[in-house]
Amino acid sequence: MAKMTPPSAGRETPAAVAPEAGEMALDTLASMLRSMAEFALEQEGADVATFREDAEAWAQHVVVAAPAPGAKGKVAASGSGRRDWQGVREFVREYCRSSAGHAASVTGDLREVIWVFIRNFSQAFARDEETDERIKAQLSRLETLAAASDAAELKREVLDTVGDLTRAFDERRERQRAQMAALGDTVRSLGDELDSARREGETDPLTRVLNRKALDAYLGRTVEVFQAFRRQAVLLIVDVDEFKSINDAHGHAAGDQVLCEVANAIVRVFMRKSDFVARFGGDEFVVVLRETPLADALRLAERVLSGVRCLCVPAGSRNVRVRVSVGAASIATDDDPKSWFERADRGLYAAKEAGRDRVGVGE
Repeated sequence: MAKMTPPSAGRETPAAVAPEAGEMALDTLASMLRSMAEFALEQEGADVATFREDAEAWAQHVVVAAPAPGAKGKVAASGSGRRDWQGVREFVREYCRSSAGHAASVTGDLREVIWVFIRNFSQAFARDEETDERIKAQLSRLETLAAASDAAELKREVLDTVGDLTRAFDERRERQRAQMAALGDTVRSLGDELDSARREGETDPLTRVLNRKALDAYLGRTVEVFQAFRRQAVLLIVDVDEFKSINDAHGHAAGDQVLCEVANAIVRVFMRKSDFVARFGGDEFVVVLRETPLADALRLAERVLSGVRCLCVPAGSRNVRVRVSVGAASIATDDDPKSWFERADRGLYAAKEAGRDRVGVGE
């Protein structure tokens, strides 16, 4: 006869496993709380040392039912006492909320520091160029005086000095430009990362693209980047043709759906991380394209027109056909955000005057 193995000898019964599994779950939760304390992040209005003490107290509460932090009455540490699971959940949730809020605040501060640095750097470079121009003017005058002198030796010395100084200035300028180009690449990359992190809280609730507040900030920073590093940029204004007629004929619900579909069509064209799409207000959208020549931007604008022409938005028993017009302007040396936007708006006006459903360039 085959030898029979008693159940308890071959494997554990559910009754034997349950207590061990429960203890393991408690130990795991306590270990997680201690890991939170060990690698604690900075929080809003909270001291890291105090947080670590509280986390350890919650870990002890979970494992041996020690008193919960802030509890008025003591709980027996026998392992069978009641545990404040709601308190544990709230402690963990508050830590996540507070540390995330602090990280967002630090990111915002860092972003502002970077853009202040860009502004100051741009201004310093402009002052250097002005200084160089004044010095060159003086050197030119010195060269003229030396050329009119009868003293051959003096003339030779002065002309040699002029030549040496000119070469030194040229070398310094080239070195500065190379340094600025390298710095520009680094700052631009970091700026794009920070802008992406910020966009989540600056979204238009209807169309889910960015809002006017985000647009104003991004326009200003794009102008500053251009002034510092001369990076090409293009501004596009996209306006829904005859939008008021759509609202009047089909209702505001259909009009809202048209805006959402147009926003989606625009976003599908501008897929780069640095491409910026925002709702300016009403039926107007704005696209900011950094490091983009005007010719490339115009080709992309034509793709927006084509994408919108394919839209067919249902409105009750009928469908709404949608068209848009686009105004474009490349950033210029003397532009500020207002003048740049106004030139793109003139391009939009030209497109409307020419029959709509087309792209116009503002001068």
